[in-house]
Amino acid sequence: MRSALSSAFRLALPAGRCGAVRGRSSVCVCVPTHLWEMSKVSSYALRMARLSAQIFGEVVRPTDSKSMKVVKLFSEQPIAKRKEVYSWYPPHNTYYALMKKLRFLGLYRDEHQDFKEEMRRLKKLRGKEKPKKGEGKRALKKK
Repeated sequence: MRSALSSAFRLALPAGRCGAVRGRSSVCVCVPTHLWEMSKVSSYALRMARLSAQIFGEVVRPTDSKSMKVVKLFSEQPIAKRKEVYSWYPPHNTYYALMKKLRFLGLYRDEHQDFKEEMRRLKKLRGKEKPKKGEGKRALKKK
């Protein structure tokens, strides 16, 4: 039983991994795993080679150079998440939130924001503010 099992694994093992010891008279029928060697063998042998590669944690189908570029790109950290990139820019969101709080408490004056609020207030007094939802030109036409 053992010899039949080991010969079955010998067939499934990739080239050079059959376990045959040099000097012994055992016959080793190895299945090639390289693409240029695989074209010469039967489809069954090819499937067995892939299966054995999956079982023993080896590369099932070798990656060509074009695909390796993609693998390398995806294995790297994205540019936006690199420390030297994101630490380059100041934390604008934090600054904006702090300045808004300080302005609300009266500890900071933003003249441009004051001007925009004043213009909005004057527009409202003249009746020129944006209409509320459902009170626009299209809504008034239907009535």
